[in-house]
Amino acid sequence: MKQYQLLIAGLLCIILVAITPIKSEASTTISVNGLKVNNVKDTNPRQPITNAPITLNGPAGEVTFYYELVADAKEKESEIVLNTENSELLIAPSSLSVSVDTKMLKSIAIHGDKPVREMIIPLKGDALKEGIHAVTVKYYGVLKEGICVKQGTSANWLTLNINSYYQLSGLVKKSDVTLGEYPANFVGTEEQPVYIVMPDKASTSTLNSALQLTSFLANQSGRKNAVKITRESKIKELNQNVVFIGVPSEFSNSTIKKLWQDAKMKQTADALNLSIRTLKQGQQQNSAMFVTANTATDLEERIVVLTNPQFSKQLSGYDLSVKELPKQLQPIQSGSATLEQFGAENITLDSQSINSAHYYYYVSANTPLNKAFTLNLKLKKSESITSLKEQTEIDNDPNIELIISVNNIPHSVNLRTLGEGKDGTYTVTVPIDAKVIKDNRLLDLQFQTTGLNVNDACKETDEKRWVYIEKESSFTFPAMQNANESTMTTFAAFPYPFVSNEGMPIVVLPQKTDVADEQLEKLYNAILQGAQHPTIQLKAADQVTVKDVEKANVIFIGGPLEQPLLQKKVNDLIVTYKGDRAVLTDEGFVSETAEQFSWIQKNPWSQGNNSILVIDQQGSTPGFMENKFLDEMINTDKLATVVVQSSNKQFFTNAEYVKANNQLNVQGEPEISNTSVSKWWIVGFAGLLLLIGLLIFRVKRENKRS
Repeated sequence: MKQYQLLIAGLLCIILVAITPIKSEASTTISVNGLKVNNVKDTNPRQPITNAPITLNGPAGEVTFYYELVADAKEKESEIVLNTENSELLIAPSSLSVSVDTKMLKSIAIHGDKPVREMIIPLKGDALKEGIHAVTVKYYGVLKEGICVKQGTSANWLTLNINSYYQLSGLVKKSDVTLGEYPANFVGTEEQPVYIVMPDKASTSTLNSALQLTSFLANQSGRKNAVKITRESKIKELNQNVVFIGVPSEFSNSTIKKLWQDAKMKQTADALNLSIRTLKQGQQQNSAMFVTANTATDLEERIVVLTNPQFSKQLSGYDLSVKELPKQLQPIQSGSATLEQFGAENITLDSQSINSAHYYYYVSANTPLNKAFTLNLKLKKSESITSLKEQTEIDNDPNIELIISVNNIPHSVNLRTLGEGKDGTYTVTVPIDAKVIKDNRLLDLQFQTTGLNVNDACKETDEKRWVYIEKESSFTFPAMQNANESTMTTFAAFPYPFVSNEGMPIVVLPQKTDVADEQLEKLYNAILQGAQHPTIQLKAADQVTVKDVEKANVIFIGGPLEQPLLQKKVNDLIVTYKGDRAVLTDEGFVSETAEQFSWIQKNPWSQGNNSILVIDQQGSTPGFMENKFLDEMINTDKLATVVVQSSNKQFFTNAEYVKANNQLNVQGEPEISNTSVSKWWIVGFAGLLLLIGLLIFRVKRENKRS
């Protein structure tokens, strides 16, 4: 009996093991047929170290930059290449040294006889491990031999040029990629872009979701054409990781439909469903992310899970269904923005590192232009930065300044005149020039220092002066007190006002003409580059209503002939039409040669400060947003309300017309005021004469009676 009990118990264990889900390659791997799969090739793309020359001043200067590896890299052909220029006055023992993660890799002698050089530093070992790595370049320059020779002059310098780069051999692919690797594993390169694949007949909601996801990943990449949008019928092979997005029933290509079936995704209702799978073909494999929902509307409403870093960094596992959207952190409309919101961490500047990186931030749409604001700095400093009183007791000790450059306008803080600190922390309020905020509301911030070097050539010292700037330091911006403060919107402000937090901007597709996905992708990239939490509504011309647009900033692709809403407001548009052609002569253009044009104006349906932008074309132009025109329109800094591309591809604006009109209006106001004053003088003088006449008449009458 006991033997039978043991046999039954053993059988039960086998059954339990058999039905227990086991994580295996088969559960997350799809065998691919009908579509060629290639491993990511070792293209060794060169990544620039800097987008602007970096000058290191002698006798000793240094700079640190960083690179990140999402996986271990191969040792072969992985290297850092520095292209430098130096002063022709340098002599031995001038040198240039490079370290990675504090480990010294290479030092070379530099001399004035060879002012231009290339330095190659092979990378190996820990420098190629997954993670973030710090590269420090140290310069030591000598101008003249001798005792007590001052080396820190303007002639002692070395410049790191913009053609310096690092090159990493192919990353070692992971076999267990999960949602936790998003977005890092889906940013691609120019040579091998990641494709966002959607159905050939995608609904407007699916198209909008795909465009927003493409734009987000492109911004994460920081490289041109590293992420591209495409349709299912155009994808023939996969040389990189890929994203399939859409409702499965929308897909029609048999190969793609089979991939969806083999993915065996969890289809939860009223949710965004995500899955990571490995696409395998023989020894070749790539990762695929499937993004779907039961309806295109559910997909559109929840795509923010993948486009907002607040949510996307929380993803994990192979499969995930998100039903309830977490509450989003609301970006600050006005008030303040910390250095952390600029993308900065705590910043340390010293005698070796006198310049910080550049940090960028878009101020909100309701921040008025041409008004001063303040920077509230929280900083610490080394005790060796003495006060002004103490400085007078030290010969030849220079002033020490912290320079805050905002959009290349410098603002100075004398570190010797700081007030009393609290627990070693000093609080400094720096007024920022009113002209700093430009029309596009982008702030470019950089910190620099002067005087931190100890320039006593006869004093050998390891003294290191430093300034520590806390990331909690913040800018305080003014806010518009009333609607009258809002200025006229021009193309110089683009992408504002279409990236404000007052409701989502709306893009309206034309009724009769198709718009290329690539053109929409470029438009989305331009709009969303300044958005903190990017979200756009995309609607067809026959779907959008007055209620949709009356409180929104709207971009219409196509004029009144393509947009029924605009047709009903033709009398309120700043560009008029005669038949099927725009009349642009009033804005200073030759209408007959205009092929593509666009204008920006106040939203005629809105009671507030909302705007509309209309993109239109006429003649034989195949599309509304030909690439050159779109680039010019997006990047112009002219204070123009109308832009035109002629038939010979020349770009024109009405900036001079707008400027002249504004000057006429400004000059006209005093004339009206003077005329009004003159009339009152005439009326007053006539009244005085009448009063004098009455008095004379009365006096004569009294005399006559007497």
